[in-house]
Amino acid sequence: MDDLFIPLWPPAWLEGHTLGDEQLVAAGDDVKLMTAVRSDERVLLSVSWPGGRRYLMVDPDGDAAAEAFHAGAPSADSDFARSIDAMWSQALRLAKQIEDGELPLPDEQPKKRRRWRRGED
Repeated sequence: MDDLFIPLWPPAWLEGHTLGDEQLVAAGDDVKLMTAVRSDERVLLSVSWPGGRRYLMVDPDGDAAAEAFHAGAPSADSDFARSIDAMWSQALRLAKQIEDGELPLPDEQPKKRRRWRRGED
């Protein structure tokens, strides 16, 4: 399947929502991991490669179950398939961190941390 026919994000996931803060999180030779935030604050993740995509949508508040979707064909090349699987694993780790509240959403500012001050001797 040609990449031109595979949407960046599943159209059904965008119906009635706007999308913002699209970011490229990681990229390999031909494999990319992107994120975006939907208007209802759900986070979309996409792993793409020539000829296919895997999608994941998570709710950072934990009110809705995560959803996954696959488009296109898997790679016939075993080394390339491992690269895709490694990027998907990274997407799953990121989704888990988002659901656990360990990462700020892209629109949020990270929590300020106190800096250690050196005492004067």
